[in-house]
Amino acid sequence: MRTIHFRTAILASTLLAVFAAPALAQSAPQPPTLTVFADGSATAAPDIAIVTLGVVSESPTAKDALAANATDMTAVIAAITGAGIATQDIATSGLSVNPVYSDPSKDPNGQAQVTGYRVQNQVTVKIRDLAQSGPLLDKVVSAGANRVTGIDFDIDKATSLRDAAMKAAITEARRRAELMAEAAGVKLGEIQSIQTSDGGGVPIFRAQMAMKADASTPVMGGEQQITANATIVYQIAPR
Repeated sequence: MRTIHFRTAILASTLLAVFAAPALAQSAPQPPTLTVFADGSATAAPDIAIVTLGVVSESPTAKDALAANATDMTAVIAAITGAGIATQDIATSGLSVNPVYSDPSKDPNGQAQVTGYRVQNQVTVKIRDLAQSGPLLDKVVSAGANRVTGIDFDIDKATSLRDAAMKAAITEARRRAELMAEAAGVKLGEIQSIQTSDGGGVPIFRAQMAMKADASTPVMGGEQQITANATIVYQIAPR
């Protein structure tokens, strides 16, 4: 009986120690931290132009409108590929067939009537040589394109630019942390965590396009800015 009581006492003591350990760990004070946030950026001239253009055709019947649009669009694509643009850099980005209605105010019964059909077909073209942008626009307009809805710019190999932006963000975050620690009279300890994100590319200047009959359409790429941000959590070390 004494042996049984002795073992029971040891078991009870062990259980008390096990359940008491988490409570002691939770009550231990956590070291103070300093959290800083900063942005970084890197700038470069874009080397790709992305143009969206197309053909709009109207005819009394949908069949005739589609046929006319197909003829003009085939000529436009031929002009694009003839300028040296690879087929993988040409993608259809919109195709629609819609009825065209008359003005209801001119109808005796005040009703709009279907007078024909409008077909819109557009493609997005990636131009890898910016010097080709202006002459290419002139060629496609001459070939039958009657709509240019937009032009954007991008950087083909932007990885190094993103790396530079992220490095700038981390460097700025560290500078701010050191400044804040000095002003607060504390010492920076180990880094607890680092979080970064890519803010993407922002065009600093967007081209203005002007169609001229006597000269090539001017297209200017300007500059592209890639941004990133960083959040660093430092432990404040005892002095």
